[in-house]
Amino acid sequence: MEVNHGKALSIKLGALLVVFIAVLTLGFEVPWYHAAWISIAVGFIAYGVGDMFVLRKFGNLTATIADFGLVFFLTWFFLWLLDFDLAADSSFAWMALYTAIVTAIVEFFFHKWLLNHKRREADVHARPSTR
Repeated sequence: MEVNHGKALSIKLGALLVVFIAVLTLGFEVPWYHAAWISIAVGFIAYGVGDMFVLRKFGNLTATIADFGLVFFLTWFFLWLLDFDLAADSSFAWMALYTAIVTAIVEFFFHKWLLNHKRREADVHARPSTR
């Protein structure tokens, strides 16, 4: 029951890149290159923690909630670390919250795909060969 980590990680990083650029760059005018590297860093960390550990042990809903918290904290932290000038009405917490909400929605469907893909692959390997 092996997972193609390259394919799964590529899908996850691509989806997160779209989310982070849409929310942070288009929504809050964070430079696209900051949104891009934050999405990549968050994606690798969330894949290791959320998808490889929490999802396997506790299921989709718990992994989605864990990803929400992880994305919120990491996004807030990386934005705080950058400490660039923001509009007066923007805050790192709101930016991180909006990003985490949209990411959690995307992660829920990614987790469903990942679990379904693992099940399908396990079924293929479990069938006896008809040679």
